[in-house]
Amino acid sequence: MMLFSLRPLGFLLCAAPLVLFVGCGGRKSDRWTRDRPPVYPVSGQVLLDGEPLPQATVLFQPIAPEGKPGSAVTDDQGRFEVQTFDPGDGLTEGTHRVAIKKIAMVDKAGNIVAEVGEPGSVTEKNFVPKQFSDFEKSGLEITVSTDGENQLEAFQLTE
Repeated sequence: MMLFSLRPLGFLLCAAPLVLFVGCGGRKSDRWTRDRPPVYPVSGQVLLDGEPLPQATVLFQPIAPEGKPGSAVTDDQGRFEVQTFDPGDGLTEGTHRVAIKKIAMVDKAGNIVAEVGEPGSVTEKNFVPKQFSDFEKSGLEITVSTDGENQLEAFQLTE
C-alpha cells in the first residue's frame, strides 16, 4: 500500500499566490507612472451661502497645455482633497480654472433619491448656481505652487 502526504500540496497552494504576486508592488516601474508630471497636494472647502456643501464635485482644468485636470468630492463639511492620478495626490503646478457641481435626482417633494422609480417620478436638480458649473463662467481660479501644501481659501458660492 502506497501512502502519500497532502503536506506538499498544501505548501504549493499557499506558495503559488506569493510567487504570482512578487513584483506587483512596483508601481513606479511602469512607464505610465514614471512619465507622470509631478503633482502637489491641494485641499480646500466649498461653502454655499455660508454653509458647507457636501457631496459636491470640484473640477480643476489647467490653463497650461502640459497640465493635467484633477477633481475632488466634498465631505460632509464641504472639505476636499484633489486627485489627479491617485486619491489626494494633488494637482500639477500652475493656474487652474475651477468648476463646482452638485447634481442629484429628487422626487416630487424635493427629497434626494438613491434609486429611480417610475418614469417621471424623479427629476434632476442642480444644487449649485449654474454659472459655477462652467469653467469659463465660474470666475474661480487657483494657482498651485511647488513649495508645500496648497491649502485654498474656501470657495464661497452664493445663490
